[in-house]
Amino acid sequence: MATLTKAINKSLFDSILPTFGTPRVNIPTWDDSQKMFICSQYESANGHRYYLGIRFCDRIVIVEKVGLYHSWTYIDSIELYAFNGQKMELIQKRDYDKVFRNEDFIRSESEQMVKEYLTGVVKMQCTCVPVEQIGKQAEELVSGCYKSFLDPDFNTRLTQILPKLEQH
Repeated sequence: MATLTKAINKSLFDSILPTFGTPRVNIPTWDDSQKMFICSQYESANGHRYYLGIRFCDRIVIVEKVGLYHSWTYIDSIELYAFNGQKMELIQKRDYDKVFRNEDFIRSESEQMVKEYLTGVVKMQCTCVPVEQIGKQAEELVSGCYKSFLDPDFNTRLTQILPKLEQH
């Protein structure tokens, strides 16, 4: 029995971190320092590296498109998705040109995008909601996306986000 367990564990870890020269299983990688999954990494013909960073909570998903040029890290775009009950829909997108990636900038931009989306929906529904309440709600949603996946109380609808992670 111990041999079977050892073989299963060794096989599992060998697929996650294989020896040099063996292909690695293409799964999203959790980066706890950035509080996001890293997906779709590739290198351009010019030697620049690109990846997608995905953060989420139970209501929204934030997708960062990041470029590493020489020794600089740039943000190429931020996309904001919301769950519609069955799938995720793009609700906001911002493209950037030669903007250095900064965590405070990403968080601020994400909050502003959520505020704009919520303000638009409230207007469409002809509802009156104080601007402060919209701002507080946007801040809470974005803060929820920065919770560590490694926390024991991490409570999200991971099954709803997995298809999005696998798309990238």
